[in-house]
Amino acid sequence: MTSEHKSNPEQKTHWEAVFSQKAAFFGEEPSDFAKKSLDLFRREDVHSVLELGCGQGRDTFLFARSGLRVTALDYAEAAVAEIRKRAAADRLSALVIAQSHDVRQPLPFPDCGFDACYSHMLLCMELSTAEIAFLLGEILRVLRPGGLAVYSVRSDLDKHYRTGIQLGEDIYKIGGFVVHFFTEEKIKKLAKGYDLSVIDRLKEGSLPRDLYCVTMRKRAVSEASQDNPCKENTMSAPLNRFQDFMDASLAPGVLDQKTKQLVALGAALAVGCDP
Repeated sequence: MTSEHKSNPEQKTHWEAVFSQKAAFFGEEPSDFAKKSLDLFRREDVHSVLELGCGQGRDTFLFARSGLRVTALDYAEAAVAEIRKRAAADRLSALVIAQSHDVRQPLPFPDCGFDACYSHMLLCMELSTAEIAFLLGEILRVLRPGGLAVYSVRSDLDKHYRTGIQLGEDIYKIGGFVVHFFTEEKIKKLAKGYDLSVIDRLKEGSLPRDLYCVTMRKRAVSEASQDNPCKENTMSAPLNRFQDFMDASLAPGVLDQKTKQLVALGAALAVGCDP
């Protein structure tokens, strides 16, 4: 599955310029949201974190210096290059993997590979509601059962809400930046597949920005189902491969009739059925 919306070249160019011109655009210190999230990760015995919209890594390195393995994604290549440089200089390359990625596309990771996913103000960038729902579905896929998804977004209580140029939905262009403002109702509607634990509010920066800080948990189910791709994939993969083999072997013109009968007989004996 892919999102139909294409990334805005103007915004990508804008962020590339922002990160290229200043090595610490958002400051050197980690965000308050990252500090709160780290406390949660420690309580929940989190070891691996997927960070989306990592920027230049002010939160990435807080997690890594605390011993967490962080896979950090950003679509601005200048930001990714800065993180790799810092990780090497700080001897944290074993704990920090940084790569460029547009979150409108499927996440390049297998199912159930992360204990937690963290993003600070990524979901309130220039993403439509449909694209955000798609991304949250991808996060759900790559989290282990019971894994945490924590994110912050600009709230509808922010003083800049409904200022600037409206681009659609609750998306506004303010200066050179595009912001998607969230309501609590939208957060709840987007929590499909998760247990929504907390919606907190936090003020950040000199503006200040008014944020909703969301904590969700991937639902862990006991039986293979659509909500538990980890178990489903583990159980069904061998059967799928067996079925692919049978389909290929019995296709017209692949084997002679006698050999096909032997294949069918062997398969029937393997699964305990009458041929």
